[in-house]
Amino acid sequence: MATRITTSRRDDGITLLKISCPERRNILDEASYAHMIEVIAAAEADDGVKVLIITGSENCFTAGNDLANYKALADATSVSAITFLRHLHAFRKPVIAAAEGIALGLGSSILLHCDFAYAGNSTKFYLPFVNFALTPLGATTYLLPKLAGNKAATEMLMLGKSFTALRAHELGLLTDTTSDGKALEQAIDCAKHLIAKPYETLLATKALLRASDAEVIGQALDREEQQLLERCRSREAQSAIDAFFARKRGQ
Repeated sequence: MATRITTSRRDDGITLLKISCPERRNILDEASYAHMIEVIAAAEADDGVKVLIITGSENCFTAGNDLANYKALADATSVSAITFLRHLHAFRKPVIAAAEGIALGLGSSILLHCDFAYAGNSTKFYLPFVNFALTPLGATTYLLPKLAGNKAATEMLMLGKSFTALRAHELGLLTDTTSDGKALEQAIDCAKHLIAKPYETLLATKALLRASDAEVIGQALDREEQQLLERCRSREAQSAIDAFFARKRGQ
């Protein structure tokens, strides 16, 4: 079953991008990334779109990249998930994330490329790449230490343990936490406040905020892409992913 990406453009200038396949915890695959890139490009070109909000279903933001996709990357020369994050990071208009339930792997990395991020209080965050013998993606090894500090980033990426929404807020991954089920409502409220500002100045401010890091983030994206492809080709990663699917079949 493919993960559905749905979009809705509101009359007030807000476009909602929704990741919707809760029965598979909203995992992302090649088709998902292609669709989301199309949405970003269309929103970029449409002067009527002022703010993009990325959200998931009521009980799950996204469980990240499909592990089967990582296995297939053994024969690839690029990573679609990273291509998507390149487009997201380059998007010149405000982007807001609204997360509920689970934000796993790429689901947490996406937040690093959003200007604002809100999550329900009971949302759980994971960056478990190391548990599958994989390395992080999406400039996470640069952006996360910058936000959370080296020790906290090292803990999250090298131990791969879950952390709470409160912890994510304390470390700078989230703008704020909300009552469960209210993250999207808070994101829409934030979007309305942004749209009420002098818009060209808002875009110029975002560009200035991003300018000093543009080159180093591009380098981090490239570096992580090459390392991840090497890991996906390794026996260690292939065995770890096979073991996961074997455990899943045995449940």
